[in-house]
Amino acid sequence: MTDMQIKFMSQNWQIRDSRPDELPEDTLGLCDPKTNTITVDPDLPLDVWQQTLGHELVHLIEMTLNLCLTEQQVDTLATGLIHLLKENPRLLALYNDESVDDIIDFTAEDVT
Repeated sequence: MTDMQIKFMSQNWQIRDSRPDELPEDTLGLCDPKTNTITVDPDLPLDVWQQTLGHELVHLIEMTLNLCLTEQQVDTLATGLIHLLKENPRLLALYNDESVDDIIDFTAEDVT
């Protein structure tokens, strides 16, 4: 993955690959609110990498909004959001100023 800049609640964040020995042992990713950086181990299998990024993004939301979630709650929310978005890729279009007619063009194949 290449470096990516994102914005959340008027704060700029960086998502990037972790460097060797940057993450604590047995840690796949990290969300650091002091530096507004999310790092993820680039050597993970894709599905584990995606889950880890989702987990760290939920931490970003949780920390910014002072939710005080447990690690289990963070991981469960990440799993749910990833599944929702993967199973419904057009769902994001509802938040991207796209025409409703363009995204609600269901066919019989879509409703299975």
